Amino acid sequence: MKIYKLLLFLIIYLVGCKPTSDRILFSSNRNGNSDIYLIGKKGAPIKQITSKESEEWSPVWISKNEISYLSQKGENISVLKHNIKTNEVSELKHPENCLLDDKNRVYSLKSDKQLYSCKGEVYLIDNKNKKNENVTEEITGTANYIGWGQSINEITFTSNHEGNNEIYILNIATNRLRNITNNKANDERGDISPDGRFIVFSSDRFEKGNQDIVIQNLITNDVKRITATKGTELIARWSTNNNRIYYGSNKDGNWELYYYDLKEEKAVRLTNNEGFDGDPRIN
Repeated sequence: MKIYKLLLFLIIYLVGCKPTSDRILFSSNRNGNSDIYLIGKKGAPIKQITSKESEEWSPVWISKNEISYLSQKGENISVLKHNIKTNEVSELKHPENCLLDDKNRVYSLKSDKQLYSCKGEVYLIDNKNKKNENVTEEITGTANYIGWGQSINEITFTSNHEGNNEIYILNIATNRLRNITNNKANDERGDISPDGRFIVFSSDRFEKGNQDIVIQNLITNDVKRITATKGTELIARWSTNNNRIYYGSNKDGNWELYYYDLKEEKAVRLTNNEGFDGDPRIN
């Protein structure tokens, strides 16, 4: 029995110390115009994915090797699909009711569904059933900053229909809507942890007008502030193993990417250049 317990402890320890294999997509104008970049597995060097004269931004993951981003040349905005392994690029159609000119679709990596925001509403595309549904049609106000939950039936978004920006979780199977943050501050851009226990978001509840990164326990509702700078911190995303939170900050004078190590409780700067680095997406 003692040997069994020792082996179990060793397995838990090794899993907990497993290095992250996160791949971080982001957009940057470090080379003069906006392009898409990738930080590879285990902290591999930064790889430039696009290098055209057009402007590329809002990258998202479609699958393990496929990404999508918006691309603008002149007045024309295209939605492109890019295989980062073969470098094959093809064009996707915009939704029938919306031109994606700011944020891209967000793909579920667990199902054949997509989300996008348009004109203050959130839409769900179900490719299996060929449906495109406005899931915020019954609420007023502006809804945006979309994301997927831990369950294939849960989505997150920010809405001001109760008077100020709050983060909500909607079960698309039962239509149950929950106000997660429920605070008078500006709470927005939520991302649920892979284990479904926590949500990370930006908020000015600790200093009005200054957005920081906050973690909330979805069971106890306990809140932890993980940044406290004079800069602005936005767009926080969980690592695949729940141990890191990636985000953008301008605390050092321009927008750079950082991650916060939850075990060591410290922030680490990932990028370092004079251009804009932001909007991380993790896979």
